[in-house]
Amino acid sequence: MLILLLVVLIAGLAGFGYWAYSQGYLKGILNFGSDNTTTSTGKQKDTVPPTISGVEVSAKAINEVGIIWKTDKPSSSQVEWGPKGSFGNKTTLQDDPVSGTSIGVTDHGVIVKGLTANTEYQYRVLSHTDGNVDAVSATNTFTTPSAD
Repeated sequence: MLILLLVVLIAGLAGFGYWAYSQGYLKGILNFGSDNTTTSTGKQKDTVPPTISGVEVSAKAINEVGIIWKTDKPSSSQVEWGPKGSFGNKTTLQDDPVSGTSIGVTDHGVIVKGLTANTEYQYRVLSHTDGNVDAVSATNTFTTPSAD
């Protein structure tokens, strides 16, 4: 009876091991297929950039604005901005699927802070997938309200 239980246990562990390997859970541990084209769960990394659409300023205040946009697949959220004619500032990267802390989002919203009243700014939005392939929107502009 003990031998039968051992055989069943070993067969079960072997089956679980095969399943875990086929799902990609053991590839990182065993270092097989470490070509950086798969995630730690065995899912293929997305190497096609997301498509950005619907970029707009959702709210304006004297020293900050909200910018929203959509992507066709889960991706990160970031805005690059500066006074009209230059960039040079970026918001903190959010929803980053490369870091492993998020799978990304398709509805994006970022607040740009530290602006000056009655000033024209330019901006563009940046998003990337878990394959770290960047998509960049066209350059847009906004003017902050006056302090009056």
